[in-house]
Amino acid sequence: MKPLAPSLVYMKDTKREVTDFMNKRIEHRKQGQSPKRRIWTAVLSLLFLLGVTGGSYALIEQNDQPDMQMKEHAFSEKNYAGFDTKAEEIEVPAEEAPPVEGTVEDAREDKPAQEEPVEEIVVTEPEPEAEQEPEPEVEPVAVSVEAPEKDLDQMIANAQTHVYTLYTDLEQGSGFLYNDKGDILTNAHVVKDASYVMLKNSNGQEFNGQVIGFSETTDVALVRVKELAGKQPMPMASEEVAVGTKVVAIGSPEDQANTATEGEITAVGKSFSSDYEYNGLYEMTAILKKGSSGGPLINAESESIIGINSIILEETPELGYAIPLHSISGQLAEWISNPIEYEEEEVVLPDVKDAYFDEALLTSFIEGYYELLPYALNDPEMNYYESYLLPDSEGAIEGKKQVEELRSETRTFDAVNATIARVEISKNDALIEATAEFIYHDTESGETLKETHHTIFTVVIDEYGDYQIQTMMHE
Repeated sequence: MKPLAPSLVYMKDTKREVTDFMNKRIEHRKQGQSPKRRIWTAVLSLLFLLGVTGGSYALIEQNDQPDMQMKEHAFSEKNYAGFDTKAEEIEVPAEEAPPVEGTVEDAREDKPAQEEPVEEIVVTEPEPEAEQEPEPEVEPVAVSVEAPEKDLDQMIANAQTHVYTLYTDLEQGSGFLYNDKGDILTNAHVVKDASYVMLKNSNGQEFNGQVIGFSETTDVALVRVKELAGKQPMPMASEEVAVGTKVVAIGSPEDQANTATEGEITAVGKSFSSDYEYNGLYEMTAILKKGSSGGPLINAESESIIGINSIILEETPELGYAIPLHSISGQLAEWISNPIEYEEEEVVLPDVKDAYFDEALLTSFIEGYYELLPYALNDPEMNYYESYLLPDSEGAIEGKKQVEELRSETRTFDAVNATIARVEISKNDALIEATAEFIYHDTESGETLKETHHTIFTVVIDEYGDYQIQTMMHE
């Protein structure tokens, strides 16, 4: 567009020079030429001027607007590789009238409608896609699963079939199986002056007992239950334990069977004098309450019974005291060898209920069985779950087989979560339907996995009045 403007200016100045030159020649020849000649000369000059002016104006009209539109059109459609023509919008100046003297306006009634600007379509070349690097393989995140430590639940589940609640016509207390002759060890103050002794196990089964040994000074007594003869007791400690030993006290405070409290030994050799002489006692932080007397104090590490829970002091109820087993072992041996003999008329036997099944007790029994399985799955020596299996039965064979199949050097079992779906009780046995999730960490894959087992148990009551798994069927 720029080359056109100077041309317009140049053509306008040339017209003025020609006009001045011709005027001077006409004035000069007026003086020496005839009127006729002057007339023709003037006419010719006028025609000449008109021709020059008209030709110039025609040239301007012909070359101005069309050429501008052509260039503008050509630019707007041109694309340049590698550039984004969307960056700026180019404003095209409005048309200007040719620079002649005066102002020229478009006086037409029907003016051509101004074309709306056409939206520019920008074609942007897509950026070349970068080569995608292969994603690194993500290794499975290892979720740490620790083997369950020995805890209160395991201790109760293992000891509950060895701990009994004692009832007399005067007191309620606790006791535990001391040997395979069916002898229950308890405190003397629990059975003192009693007309009879009745015992109840964790499954609610009742037994009659007879006191075969009784001390007037050391607060210890031994009660024999004939029906329990042959049943194996928990291990018994024969030596004193050290201060700091972790312990669990189990008993039936306020007639709540198998209540347990945890603590540790804070002192040894404590002595008190009351109705009985208490010498060389264990002092502990495991809290005792009325009804706990006579229950076992268990070493949480060795799981052996180390003492008999006996007394608390009113001024320090947060501390309990137990008689060490090793300090009375000689007295107990003498009673076992020479039990107290009773005349028939002296024996008072209270009525006891026949063995029975209870839905709540059966549910608790199967849950206790599953609580012990993770320990056996991680350590073959911790086979306490077998006490829930009726010896030499199909249930014992199947239970041991299941543990062997699940146990592996690459598996660490965390827990077994059991849900009891159904309990059906009949005269001689009970069916319990349970679903259990075995949760374990696999060291080979680094994953935490689970297996679900659906099992139907048949439970019976054995000769000792305990629930036992006779059969189990996996579905």
